Parts: sequence; structure tokens; C-alpha cells
Amino acid sequence: MGLRISSLDMEKGGALLDVREGSMTTYFVYGNKANLMVAIRSTEYHSKPHRHDCEQLNYLLNGELWIFIEDQAFHLSQGDFLRIPRNVVHWAWNRGTEPCTLIEVHAPVLDPDTRRGSVGLFAENEVSAVERSPATQRVEYDAGAVEAKTFRKEGAA
Repeated sequence: MGLRISSLDMEKGGALLDVREGSMTTYFVYGNKANLMVAIRSTEYHSKPHRHDCEQLNYLLNGELWIFIEDQAFHLSQGDFLRIPRNVVHWAWNRGTEPCTLIEVHAPVLDPDTRRGSVGLFAENEVSAVERSPATQRVEYDAGAVEAKTFRKEGAA
């Protein structure tokens, strides 16, 4: 593919995982050590609790998004950063009135084989040696209790 690609030349993709509500489309590129994903989450997007064996750095480009990391809730607004440590349970919920765009970096690479439309950015003569994390794992976690506690507190404030 080469070291550069335009988003216009990419297939809009997404995780090969189900979500609780809403939808997410992504642009996903990767190198040997990390990947970059631009994820557009619809209103009412709500993922299920999951974990992956990679660190995740997030930047909310626009909109708003709640991200839950185990029993903690973080309300992200445009321009906020958030780190999700490796192997912790987390999920996201767009409770806003508009879609949001989250830029995510994962290291090592979040398994590109589980993403439709993922593109490796490698020179023609480069031998790729992608350090992949195993596929994302769904986990049983009482997300509803964490969310109820969070929004009960939010309503009281």
C-alpha cells in the first residue's frame, strides 16, 4: 500500500464485534508498533465491556463521549485526552445529541485482522513485522451498575 493513504481511498470499516446500540465506522491504519484509528460513533452508540492487550490513547476531536474504565466514568468533551491502560475492562457510550469522532492510538497494534478496512502503511521494499495484540475480548462486567451510579451522581449535581 505504501507509507501514505488518503482517507478518500480507504474503505470505511469497523470492528468485527457487536455493539449494544448505535454504530461506529472507522479508518484504521497501522505500522509495526502501533495503530491509529479514527472512530466515528453515532448518537446512542454504546459498546459492550471489553479489554485488549494494548495501551490505548484517545483524543476526542468533536462531540462528547462517556468512557468507562472498570468502575470509573469519564465524560469527554471536544479536545479531551484519555488513556486506557492495557488489559483493563472499558466501554463507551455516546449520550450526546450528535455523532462524535474519537482518535485512538493502540500499542502494540490492535489486531488489524479484526477490523474491516484496516490498512498497513509499509513501503514497497519494507518487510513488515507487526507487533499485534490478541483480538479484543468481550468480558462479563456489570456495566449497568457503574452507569446507574454515574448518572445518579450526575443528576444530583
